[in-house]
Amino acid sequence: MTIITDAPSWLILACILMGAVYAGALYFRDRFNRTYGSRLAGLLAAMRFGVVTLIAFFLLKPLIKTIQREVEKPIIIIAQDNSQSLSLVKDSAMYKTTYLDQLKSLKDALGEDYDVRSYSFGDQIREGLDSISLQEKETNFSGLLEEINTKFAGRNLGALIIGSDGIYNKGSNPIYAYNKLNAPVYTVALGDTTVRKDALIAEVAANRLAYLNNKFPISISVEGRKCAGETVQVTVSHKGNTVFSQPVTFDGNRSSKTIDLTQDAKTVGLQKYTVTISNLNGEITYANNRKDVFIEVLDSRQKVLILASSPHPDVNAMREAIASNDAYSISTELVSKFNGNINDYNLIIFHQLPSSGSQGLNLVKNAIDQNIPSLFIWGANTDFNAFNTLGLGYALSGYRNTNTDINAAVMEGYSLFQIEKITADLIATAPPLSVPFGDFEVSPGANIFVRQQVGQISTSKPLIAFNKKNENKIGLIAGEGIWRWRINAFRQFETHDVFNGMVSKMVQYLASKEDKSLFRVNGPTDFPENIAISFDAELYNASYEAVIDKEISMVIKNEEGREFPYTFSPLNGRYKLNAGSLPVGNYTYVASTVSEGQTLKEIGEFSVSPLQAELTNTIADHKLLAQFARENGGEMVYPDAVNSLVEKIKAREEITSVSYETKQLNDLINFRWLLFLILLLLGGEWLLRKRAGTY
Repeated sequence: MTIITDAPSWLILACILMGAVYAGALYFRDRFNRTYGSRLAGLLAAMRFGVVTLIAFFLLKPLIKTIQREVEKPIIIIAQDNSQSLSLVKDSAMYKTTYLDQLKSLKDALGEDYDVRSYSFGDQIREGLDSISLQEKETNFSGLLEEINTKFAGRNLGALIIGSDGIYNKGSNPIYAYNKLNAPVYTVALGDTTVRKDALIAEVAANRLAYLNNKFPISISVEGRKCAGETVQVTVSHKGNTVFSQPVTFDGNRSSKTIDLTQDAKTVGLQKYTVTISNLNGEITYANNRKDVFIEVLDSRQKVLILASSPHPDVNAMREAIASNDAYSISTELVSKFNGNINDYNLIIFHQLPSSGSQGLNLVKNAIDQNIPSLFIWGANTDFNAFNTLGLGYALSGYRNTNTDINAAVMEGYSLFQIEKITADLIATAPPLSVPFGDFEVSPGANIFVRQQVGQISTSKPLIAFNKKNENKIGLIAGEGIWRWRINAFRQFETHDVFNGMVSKMVQYLASKEDKSLFRVNGPTDFPENIAISFDAELYNASYEAVIDKEISMVIKNEEGREFPYTFSPLNGRYKLNAGSLPVGNYTYVASTVSEGQTLKEIGEFSVSPLQAELTNTIADHKLLAQFARENGGEMVYPDAVNSLVEKIKAREEITSVSYETKQLNDLINFRWLLFLILLLLGGEWLLRKRAGTY
C-alpha cells in the first residue's frame, strides 16, 4: 500500500509546517505553558498537529495505491460428446459406465493441480458430466469452441480434452473453428470406424410450400453400406395410404440411389409424407429407415400482372424474377391486347403506362380505384401529363423526351423490408437506369428504397420508392433498363438469385395485405424436434392500442386428438408462450381471448420435424480428431489410455499457474477510519483541555 499524490513535495512540507505552526502558536506561548504544563502542552500540541496536518494533506487529493497478487491455476476443460451417434456402436453401454467413470477419475486426478471444468455437448452445451445420455440429435463442435472462447478468453487456459467420434453435423469443422485460444487439444477417439451394414434414407428433399391442385417434387436419396446385391422397397405414404412404391437394389458395398417423383397437392394445410425403406437383416440400426417430410399446401398463389405499353427487356427480367418465387403466378400482357379483369390480380406492374396519347390511362385509374397495389416503371414512352393527373405521390413535369443515365445506391435507413449486404452491393455496382429528365416531385411520405446517385454526388431523389394512396401501396421504378441489373447480377455472382430476391421482396411488400385484425398469433409453421415450441401474440383495442392485461389461452391438438392447454405470458407489450418440446408430428392450435366483451380467436397449424442427422452417418472420423489434436499441439488417445492424459498434461512446462497483479487507486479521504481518527484526536484534545480547566 502506497500513498501517492500529484502535488509537489514542497506542498507536503507546507502541510507539515502548517500543522507545526498552528500547534506551536496554540500551545507553546507562555500563558498556555503556565496553564497546562510542558508535558500536557506537548501532548495537546501533538494532537492538534496531527489533525491540522492531516486535514491540510487531504486538500492535495492524495491517493492510496494497493497491489493485489492473485495466482490462477491452469484451467483444464473436459468436454464429452453427448450425441446419438455414439449410442449406435457396440461399445455404447461402456461409454455410459466404464468410460464415464474414467473421465470422472481423470477430472479428480487433474483437480489436485489444476482448475478442471467439464461439459457435455451435442445440440446443446451443458456443464458437468452427469447428464450424459448419448441421445442428443446433433453434434456442434464449433458451438462448444465458441462457448469456451466466450467464457475463458483471456484466462489461463491450460488444455482442452474432447471425447468424441469426430462426427459433426451442425456448425463448422472444428479444425477451422478452433483458432482463438492458445491451448493444446487432446482428443479421445470414440465410436467405430468400421463400416457396418446399414440401409438408410440419406435425404428427402421437397419444397416446403406447394399450391392446391399443383404438382410438387420429392427427391429421395437412399444409401446402402455393405448391402451389395440386396434390395429394399422404398415407400411413400400420406395419411396412411401408400402413394408411391419402388424397389431399389444396391450394386456395391457403398452405393446410393436417388428417386425423383411428383405428388398432387389435393388438400390445403400441412401434409405429412412418410418415406420408409424395408429393413434388411443385420443392419446396425433401423432408426434411419424412415423420414417424415412436411409440405404446407396453400389455397392459391398471389397473381401478378405485368401490363406493358410495348415489348421491352425489362418486362422479361421482371417476369423471370417473379416466376422464380413459387408464391406468385405471373402473367404478362400488352395493354393493346389486354381484355382480362384487373380485379383478378393481387398486384399490377404498369410498364411505361399510361403511355403516349394516354393509352392505358383508364386501366390504371380502374386499378387505383379498386385499391389494387401497383408498381409503375417509367420510361421514354410514359405519358407524364396523364400520369401526373393520377395523384399517386410521384410527378414529373417539364419532360421533353430527354433521358439521363443515373446510377443507384440504397437509401440509408430504409426499413420497409430487410436489405442484405449482397443486395446493396448489387445495387451500388449496377449499370445506370435511363431516367426521364424533368422536375421530379415526390410525396414527403414516400419511402425511398433506392436513391439516385449522380457520379460521386448523393441525391435524395428516388430511383425506386414506395408510397400509399388511401392505404393502397404504390411503387415506382423511375427509369428503364433494370434488365441490365439482372445480367450484372449473374456476371458478379453467377446466379440470378440476388436480383430475383430483390424483386421478390419488392413484390412481396406491395402485394401483401396489412393485417388489421385485433388479435394475432405469430410463430413458425415448422419446428425441429429439439427446439421448444414458442409463439407470440398481439392484442389491440378498437383504436389499435396494445392491450397487455388480458388472458390469452392456446389449446394445441396432436394428430390423435389429444389436447394440450397453455396460457400466454405478457412481456414487453406482447404475449409470449413457450410450450416446450413436443413429439414429431402435425399439430393444430386454437388461441383465444376476450377483449371489450368480444371473444377473439386465431386458428393455425404447425409441424414438428424429426432430426436424423446423427443416424445418417455412424462411421467415426478418427482422422479428423487426430488432425484436430495435432494442429493444436496435442495428441489423440483411445479410451483405454484416458488416464495417461494426466502425465501428458503435467509434463508440459507451459501449463503452469499464472500470477496476476491488480492495481487499485482510491482517494485517501474515502477511508472512514481517518475520519474517526480525526474525531478521536479532536475529542481527546477537548477532554484534556476541559480536565485542565480551560475550554
